[in-house]
Order: sequence, then structure tokens, then C-alpha cells
Amino acid sequence: MRILTIVLLVGLLSACAGKTVQQAPPVQPEPKPISVPYSTNYPSSPVADYLQPLIYNLSLEPYYDLVNPKRIANSYVFDRQIDETDPRKLVFAYRSKFDDSWAYVTSGIGRVPVANVISFSHPNFGSGYALVLQQFKLCLVTQASSPPMWQRGKWVFPVQPGYFECTGLTNKSIFQIGYGLPGALGPYFGEKDTVLVFKDLGQLQQILVALKIQFPLLQIPEV
Repeated sequence: MRILTIVLLVGLLSACAGKTVQQAPPVQPEPKPISVPYSTNYPSSPVADYLQPLIYNLSLEPYYDLVNPKRIANSYVFDRQIDETDPRKLVFAYRSKFDDSWAYVTSGIGRVPVANVISFSHPNFGSGYALVLQQFKLCLVTQASSPPMWQRGKWVFPVQPGYFECTGLTNKSIFQIGYGLPGALGPYFGEKDTVLVFKDLGQLQQILVALKIQFPLLQIPEV
């Protein structure tokens, strides 16, 4: 009887040793708002400090589902910032290198615009930072017959306004479907927010400061 018990015990231990132990996937840290120090007490160029970094970010990162940033970077040359008296909108015009078409980039704010910075981590992205802009709309346009003009207190767009890519419905307008962004931000974004993601916090900070200088009404909460 003792021998039988030993045999059974050895068999049981052997069976347990042969099983593959499944390890739980690593737990991703929860997204969280963070404060970013900034100062607006120095001269800032809307083109160098905002427009160029913005186009660079939107055209190189694989998680955005956009074509106009790359088109603007490769096929157009910056022409001018369009003068207007609308303090809530910023418009930059580009002319084509190859034909008579134009491109333009518009940024506009609402009555109570807010900018939040979120630290997050995601399997498809790794660790990163998101700039979540509420009451802020961004449009990138290519293949227009001319840039818009500010006339008699309103914007006048060309007969052929071009191909638009605008924020406003984040999941459907900016990010690759199924990539996991901006869902990795959890509750820290809304469908109508403009969300930009960065690997480098300094690049986010540069755009944030440029926006604050251009749009003084932009609120940047401290955490």
C-alpha cells in the first residue's frame, strides 16, 4: 500500500511539473493627467514653434490615419500666415511645388478652450504623452484652388476648397482604426476633442506653449 501511495504521488508531481505555467500579461499603468511647466515670456514664431512641429508630428507617426500632413510636407511650400482679425483662428497657406493648387492649415478655438496633458502607456505605442485639446479644431487641406481669405469680418473659401482632414470626431478622423488610440487615454478624452500623441514630452511642450501664446484664452490646468 505504501509503495502504491509513493507511485501515485510521484506521478502526480510529474504531471504538475509537465504543465506550462501561464503568466499574466504585464499590467499597463493607468493614464493620468500631468502638469507641464511652461512660460510665454519670450518671442515665439507660429511657424517655427507650432506649424512645423505639428506637421512633423502628424506626418511621421504611424498611428495617425492622415494623408494631408505628408502631402503638405512633400509637395507644398509654406507661403504665408493669412492676416485676419479673428483672434480665435490661425491660418497658414502653402503653395504647391508642382501645380497651381494650394494647401492650408487652420487652428481654431471655442469660448472656453482647455489643454490637458496625459501620460499613458499602450502595447502598440509604449509610453507616451497626449495633448488633449477641448474646444479646439484643426484642419489640414490640400488641392485647393486658393487659400481662404478674411473679408468683411468672415472667412471666404475658394470655389474648389480642396480635400479636408479635420479633427472633431477623434476616433474616426485622426487615428488608425484598431490601433488602440486614443482609447488608451481612458476617460481623459472626448469624441469631439483634438488629441495629439508624442513620444517626447519636449515636443508636446513646444506646441503647447506656441498655442498658449497664440491663443491666450487657452486654459492649461495644473495637476
